[in-house]
Amino acid sequence: MRRTHIGVALLLIPTSLFCLLWLVPNNTVPPTSVHDVDSGFVPSLALGAILFYSVILLVRELQASPDSKRELDEEFGVEATGIDKKVLLNMVILVVTSTISWLLITYVGFEPAMTLLVAATMYYVGVRSWMQIGLCAVIIPIVLSLCTLHFFSTELPGFWK
Repeated sequence: MRRTHIGVALLLIPTSLFCLLWLVPNNTVPPTSVHDVDSGFVPSLALGAILFYSVILLVRELQASPDSKRELDEEFGVEATGIDKKVLLNMVILVVTSTISWLLITYVGFEPAMTLLVAATMYYVGVRSWMQIGLCAVIIPIVLSLCTLHFFSTELPGFWK
């Protein structure tokens, strides 16, 4: 588990730095008035938290002795074995889904892309009620889009806008 934690920290630290230093500043617009919240505030705050906790994780694991008999995981104990085929499969599914969502947002807009993402995610996690899937898949993207417009004065991408 120690190697897994170190690997995760070494992956998240440069990724969050890249996002904080280049991605967010170059892909967000400044506020239109002094009373508006900067559109990069929330992503920067989230990435800062990821960076902070990743550094803590890395330091903690580097200070621990490699042959320590301490609990591997607070919830699972010695049953936590790190990455297996199921975890890797879920990671591949996440990467493919994220890439498809990103491309769909670019070409068809936020609401249609997120409708498909929410529906696929709900089906993947085991929801089989088509009424629940349909309602959530339609309502959630519309509410998120309206909240983003209302709270941040930012329109999400869409081919009709």
